[in-house]
Amino acid sequence: MSRSFLSVTELSSRVKEGLETLFPYPVVVKGEASNVKVYSSGHCYFTLKDEKSMISCVIWASQIEKLSFMGQKIPKEGEEILATGRLAYFGGRGSVQLTVLAIKPFGIGDALQALEELKKKLSAEGLFDDSKKRALPEFPEAIGVIAGENSAGLKDILHNLELRWPLAKVFVFPSLVQGKEAPKDLLRALSLAATKALDVLIIGRGGGSSEDLWAFNDETLVRSLAKFPCPVISAVGHEVDTTLVDYVADKRVSTPTGAAVAAAPDSQEVLQTLDHMGERIKKALKSRLLVVKQAVELLKAKPIFQSPKNILEQRAAKLETMKVSITGICLRKIEETKGSVSFLKAKISSLNPYSVLDRGFTITTDKNGIPITDLENVEKGMIIRTKLKSGIIISETKGKETING
Repeated sequence: MSRSFLSVTELSSRVKEGLETLFPYPVVVKGEASNVKVYSSGHCYFTLKDEKSMISCVIWASQIEKLSFMGQKIPKEGEEILATGRLAYFGGRGSVQLTVLAIKPFGIGDALQALEELKKKLSAEGLFDDSKKRALPEFPEAIGVIAGENSAGLKDILHNLELRWPLAKVFVFPSLVQGKEAPKDLLRALSLAATKALDVLIIGRGGGSSEDLWAFNDETLVRSLAKFPCPVISAVGHEVDTTLVDYVADKRVSTPTGAAVAAAPDSQEVLQTLDHMGERIKKALKSRLLVVKQAVELLKAKPIFQSPKNILEQRAAKLETMKVSITGICLRKIEETKGSVSFLKAKISSLNPYSVLDRGFTITTDKNGIPITDLENVEKGMIIRTKLKSGIIISETKGKETING
């Protein structure tokens, strides 16, 4: 049996289906933001309205972080915006809500789109990479500041730099910070700053609307800052405001005071640290001196320092004893060597063929001095030489005889 009615759940389901079919993602709605509230959960709820109607909107906390990364922010009360999102129907309470995923201030939507494209291009080139961020100097000697002339932000920076680190020399480069001529004037100030031997550069201004901060999105300015010879601190706008200068800077802060804190150490803290280090050095020296003193006392207690004369006399006596002993050993060794030499000399003399001459023997050689040791080597008429102890007899052989046994 067919029914002629719908349950509330069925109706809600069809309404939800119909809405999502009629208004597929993305839905872009123009209106004025009102009742803007951010809760402790991090979610932002507001109403988007015009002269006749309104619709509830929500930006989830996770999406707020993404909006900030894209250079967007939570709408201000009464601000006219273009909200891009997904239309949702909640059957439980019978209400329609726009889940916002992107926001653009109405009137500069095209400019924001161009800015987003420029941001992506520069990011792809690596200008915003963390690996290119330079460390700020610990104790700067020269600090440059680019800011509006006589502006509250400039005065705040200079005042805090003087309080924190009066040792640094501060160079101020006044510039326009908003308006059509601001980008050109900021580049002029930056070129002038590059002529100084700076340790760190601060570029900044106070908060303002997106239009007020637009000069700090200039592509030429961003590229020049990326190539600046010293680290750069960006202090443009407040925490919710983000410009391309913030992305390219080596350090981003949200206030002029924060810029001074980032650029210079606190002299009072440095003095306290030095005092603390001085006390530690004193304690270390005292401890070291105590150790040395104890070592000296131990040395003083040693016999050599108690009676050095006695020890020297003992050592001298010992050396004398050693001298006598060594002398005796050397003399005995010399006598032994003499005896060996005499024995060897006698042995060598006994082996000398000419030593037989002393005993009355003779040595006979041919005329060339070659000894004749066998009768076979002698022929009749041969000239022979007979060596005696006192001289040589030269003669001619008449013959030879063999002596038998």
